[in-house]
Amino acid sequence: MRLRLIGSFLLTLTLVTGCSMTHGDPRNPKQNPHPTERYEITATTDGPGPWDSVSAYVGYDVVTPQCTPEAKFLGVHALPRDVGRDVEMTRVGEKTWKGYFHRDFMLDEDYYGLGACHWDATSVTANFTVHGIRFNSGSRLDGFLRKGPQSNFFRKSFYETHLPTLNSIPGFSSINPQVVQQPDAFFSITVAVNEIAP
Repeated sequence: MRLRLIGSFLLTLTLVTGCSMTHGDPRNPKQNPHPTERYEITATTDGPGPWDSVSAYVGYDVVTPQCTPEAKFLGVHALPRDVGRDVEMTRVGEKTWKGYFHRDFMLDEDYYGLGACHWDATSVTANFTVHGIRFNSGSRLDGFLRKGPQSNFFRKSFYETHLPTLNSIPGFSSINPQVVQQPDAFFSITVAVNEIAP
């Protein structure tokens, strides 16, 4: 029964998507040609040494599911695929990098004849890389805007040791027992996101 419902939902979605060429294509969402909502990413670290590269990544999602078809019995919406954008980070101090992105980077469009789908930046992550290993620190955008800067803590030994089997290192929060008990064994990456007034 559940498979029949899923099949029926997908058929309906296909028909709705293909019924009009005036709608946007959810498989190929467009970028906003005139974005205005500019934000600044600031990433700071007290890492034990230099970095091979520093970048950031911003994730975008449709945040208005009512603009998409819903499978009533399943309670799910077929949302357009999420979109990610790499952000160049420029070193502005011994331990600080900055980069910029537009919150309205994606174009709001009507994909299914149910009204315009609203896109929003939903996550921001700073990526510090050394020896081919990424140390990632990030959070949801609303968390940055409500709570301010967010920090992740990483073992210094992971920076100093080449670990060819890993390509990214998980971070710890400031209240993790290991960080609390052995603060000198860790370094932090702190990320802040702020809107830039027009």
